Amino acid sequence: MSRAYNARRKAKRRQARAAAEPTRPSRLIPYWKRFTAYRPRFTALVPILLIAAIFAVVGVLGFGTSGGISKAQVAREVTGLLGGIPQKGAVLGSPKAPITVTVYADLECPTVRLFVEKHLPSFVTDWVRNGDVKIAYRSLQTDTSDEQVFFKQEAAALAAGRQHRMWNFLLTFVRQQGDVRTDYATEEFIREIASQVPSLELPQWSRDREDALLSKHVALGVYAAHTHGFHSTPSFLISYSGSKGDRPDDPVAWASMKSEVEASLQRDLDAVLKETRKDFPTLKVTEPAGLDGLNK
Repeated sequence: MSRAYNARRKAKRRQARAAAEPTRPSRLIPYWKRFTAYRPRFTALVPILLIAAIFAVVGVLGFGTSGGISKAQVAREVTGLLGGIPQKGAVLGSPKAPITVTVYADLECPTVRLFVEKHLPSFVTDWVRNGDVKIAYRSLQTDTSDEQVFFKQEAAALAAGRQHRMWNFLLTFVRQQGDVRTDYATEEFIREIASQVPSLELPQWSRDREDALLSKHVALGVYAAHTHGFHSTPSFLISYSGSKGDRPDDPVAWASMKSEVEASLQRDLDAVLKETRKDFPTLKVTEPAGLDGLNK
């Protein structure tokens, strides 16, 4: 056979093999051209990757609460903090506690939230749980811009107090505050907070909210705060738990404990002031009759 014939046969075999093999990008094609060829497939993946990222963030931070904390976590922390401590109306703690700390607050106040998250747990553990101190809540409007909304949400908390769940409602509300620049405390928001309070009978709570006495109680709280010279939240008043004019059974022991409670709260408020300059929490003390200046 001639060399020309053999060359033609080899050429045909190369063509047959090339036709049978899958098409591949030539090594001689520049990389930017290969990327262009596969761009449609990459572009199609972008929305999927974005959606996956969004769900990953939601799973970590939680949905529907501010500060990146889930409702389930708030419920666990509030229940753990309050579990086993008596509640009656607006008061948290043993009825026999010799010292009462009255806290004046606005449920929408970010400084109140700061105190609740970082300082209230240790105060409750050190003083309230052992029966030395009870905490009474009173209303003081500072951050809720709409007065009607303020009265509505404060009355909703008092209504929960009629079922001895006011502090559960308060702490759940404060921990889930919305953006201060928005009117987030809608009727739906308030009802959602109530639905998260354990053992709260919602039909009864809804009926109690309509009682005009609750709004009067809110107004009296604001009046009492102004009488004491409180204009920022949270503000605190330390007082003797007994009736007005009564003296403690052991005045020296009471005065010593009062000084320790006062120092503890003052440290907490000093720490709060380092983190915020918007509000200036206030701490005052009233002495039982005949004890003014004792142990100072």
